[in-house]
Amino acid sequence: MLILPSLPSAVQAASSHQSGGIGTFLTSVGRDITSVFVPAPASAHGHRRVRHVRKPVHHPEPGFGVPQGTIAAHALTSADATLPLVEWDGKTNTLQTAIQATKAAWMAVLVTGTQLAQACEGKWVHPIDNTSTCGIPGGVSDIALTWDRSRLTTAPSWQDFWDVARHPGRRGLHFGARTTLEIALLADGVAPQNIYATLSTPTGVERAFRRLDLLRPYIVWWETPADAARIMEQSGALMLSAPATEVTSVSARAPSGPATSLFVAGTQNVLRSPLFWVIPINVSAESAHRTLEQLRMHAPHLEDMPTPVPPEAAPTFLMVSDTFWSLHGDALEQQFAAHFAPRTP
Repeated sequence: MLILPSLPSAVQAASSHQSGGIGTFLTSVGRDITSVFVPAPASAHGHRRVRHVRKPVHHPEPGFGVPQGTIAAHALTSADATLPLVEWDGKTNTLQTAIQATKAAWMAVLVTGTQLAQACEGKWVHPIDNTSTCGIPGGVSDIALTWDRSRLTTAPSWQDFWDVARHPGRRGLHFGARTTLEIALLADGVAPQNIYATLSTPTGVERAFRRLDLLRPYIVWWETPADAARIMEQSGALMLSAPATEVTSVSARAPSGPATSLFVAGTQNVLRSPLFWVIPINVSAESAHRTLEQLRMHAPHLEDMPTPVPPEAAPTFLMVSDTFWSLHGDALEQQFAAHFAPRTP
């Protein structure tokens, strides 16, 4: 379960002082002092009437939604360091539920290109003036091959990820078709430039599922970035696919000494997804206009690859195709969930 950091609330008390001259003031003070020692006369109803003054309460606006792990990893760059940030789990059903709520969870939120297309089509978000889209570029999100460097001293490949004979141990993978099917085909020898042509055919999808079935007894599934972080914190796998922000975040949270995080992210065939800022439709029109101006002036930008990267390990990327996932995502996600759902005896 994702627990968003609560935002601070400010309570402003308003009071007024009226003066009717120094004599009136002293009389008033004397009367107030006397009332401490002398009981007030009973009213006709047997009790004093007390006037309650309601204090105005200022409710702060929601924050800006960013992927889990982003804050601890310090992965956002922005000219405005005062923007309140809150983390969310990146799941489309979380996005849809939040946008349909009476009260907005975010003033703006970072989403993938596939989620952006769905949000625009479903009118979940405010349109951007004078553009054909509903989002503003907000950086990238990376899924990297991550491994326990205390048990594996050289950088593995996705092929090594499947080689449990040479590298015994559990493997962590995202429970979802997006990125997981790409990884399976990379491990099966498909060149990065041919991944989506292969996945566009029933034979290619079957090939990816068959590859995952071979690894299935060793897989620890994660659903959210926070789940991936827990696998690393508990040393629950030898290798896993993980958001790069969480690799950095876990390292930042780990104490020094023997308990320091042992996981490191690779730089080869990193699965990269462009991100976009959107303004949920349940944000008021006035607040949406103000938020849009903020984003246009200094939209926070996410760059989550761990730095510095040695020159000999210059990163290579597989750009996740939002076009492909917009067309085939629903069907493949349903097929994936049905195939890999936990089996009960």
